[in-house]
Formats: sequence, structure tokens, C-alpha cells
Amino acid sequence: MSFFDLSNKVAVVTGATKGIGRGIVERLAEHGASVVVSSRRQAACDEVAAELDEDYGKNCMRIAHGVACDIERLEQIERLAERSAEHFDGIDILVANAAVLPFVGASRDTPPALFERILTKNLHNSFRLCQAVRPHMARRGGGSIVLIGSLAGLVPFPTLMAYSIAKAGLAHLARCLADEFAPDGITVNCVSPGSIRTASSARSGVDDDNRRSAAVPLQRVGEPDDIAGAVIYLASAAGSYVTGVTLPVDGGRSQLSPADRGVPTTHRRLWGTDLNAASGSADESLE
Repeated sequence: MSFFDLSNKVAVVTGATKGIGRGIVERLAEHGASVVVSSRRQAACDEVAAELDEDYGKNCMRIAHGVACDIERLEQIERLAERSAEHFDGIDILVANAAVLPFVGASRDTPPALFERILTKNLHNSFRLCQAVRPHMARRGGGSIVLIGSLAGLVPFPTLMAYSIAKAGLAHLARCLADEFAPDGITVNCVSPGSIRTASSARSGVDDDNRRSAAVPLQRVGEPDDIAGAVIYLASAAGSYVTGVTLPVDGGRSQLSPADRGVPTTHRRLWGTDLNAASGSADESLE
């Protein structure tokens, strides 16, 4: 059996209908997992689930199921866990990818209500989602939780203060829950994407793509598959002895400041204003 085989595993992915989340569910299904596709809109979930069934269905059996969930609503988080476990008779993998980034600007200009919303949805409700799936994983003898963080949680982004704080919190949440969930055989880790090419970033054009690449030591923008590969590793037998870790997937960008790389001053603005670079998953929440 392959180290990365996910046959007979059930994965729940939030923010799963586009961008990074869409790439993750594609690779989970490709590696044999049954997948619960979740986002705010049921129609979008059903559409992606149907595509996965067509591409990866086993002997005409459905391997994907759509469950709408607005992670700002705690009752929907509980329902997502219950409906997922009921449909596939359990949960083995959770990828908490959905997020929100409703404000960009100086911290002093951040409205209190928005600051609270960003922390609640990106951090507190991710904690609640982890708690909701825990008993279902424990009943199956263990599981894997992967929180999707951000480069913004590793280095300061002056115009994304609340978002950066929330994503930094996810990294520490992974460390705390790794210790608490370990007796149930559940690993908890965080993947922090850097600048990733998605449909929204592609609309910016080739010039912007080249501009963002200049700030990355590997000299390229990442792809959703770069994040999916890290998730597959952590969710599979290959990563079964890894827990409490935050894995940057950013082409080396979190290791160096713009000044260290000699990036021109005009490009250094990317560190404060490039939403796609800062956000691993914020675009997925705006469905």
C-alpha cells in the first residue's frame, strides 16, 4: 500500500468549491478518499461533488457529497460534522480551509465589529469545527486535522492586522489541539500558504504574476497543488507521526524579508497589500 493512499478514508473540506480548497478535494479524491465538499452555497458544493464523482467514482459509486456550511454560524458547523459522519459513516480527515478577509487597511482603521468577525470566523470557529469532528474521528480510532493558515500568520502584514493575528492563532491552535487530541489518535497540523495562483489572482494578469514572483526565493507563484501535496502528506500514513507542526508552503518567502532578498521598494509593498500572497484561503469564503 502506498504511503499516500487514502482509500477508505473520509475527508471533510471547507471552502472547497474553488481556489486552494478545490485543489485539495481534487487530490484527496485522486488518492482514494471519499470527500465531503463544503462551502456556503449548496449548489456549488453539489456541482463540485458531481465532478469528483464523475472523475474518481469507484464502480459507479459516489465518493463525494456536498454539504453547505457557513462557518460563521456555529449550528451549521455542528450540522456539517453530523451530516458528514452520517453520510459516510465517520470522519477521518478535516481540512479547515474556509476563511474571511473583509477588511484591508491600517489597524487603527479596523472597525471593532470587523476585527471581531475576522477573529471569530478564522480562529474561534475553526476551533469549534475541530471540536465537532473530534468524536467522529475518535470512534474510528484516530484521524488528521489540517488547518489552512497563511503566510500572514508567520510574518507581519501591516494592512492585514486582524487577519494576520487570526492566522497566527491557527498555528498555535494546532500545537494546543495536537497535545489534547493525541490520546484519541488524532494529529493536528497547520499548513501556511504563501502566494498561490487561483482564479481570482489570475485575473490580475501576467505582469502581476511576475511582480509577485519577484518576492519569492523560488521565483514563482505557488499552485493549489502545492498546498494539496502538503495536505495529502499530513493526512496520510506518511505523516502519521507528525503533529503540532506549522508547515509553510510559500517558496521560502517566510524565511526572508524583502530587504534580505533585495526586492525593490515598489515590490516591498506586496508584503502589506498583496491579498493573494497573504491569504491562503480568504477567497474561498466569499462564495
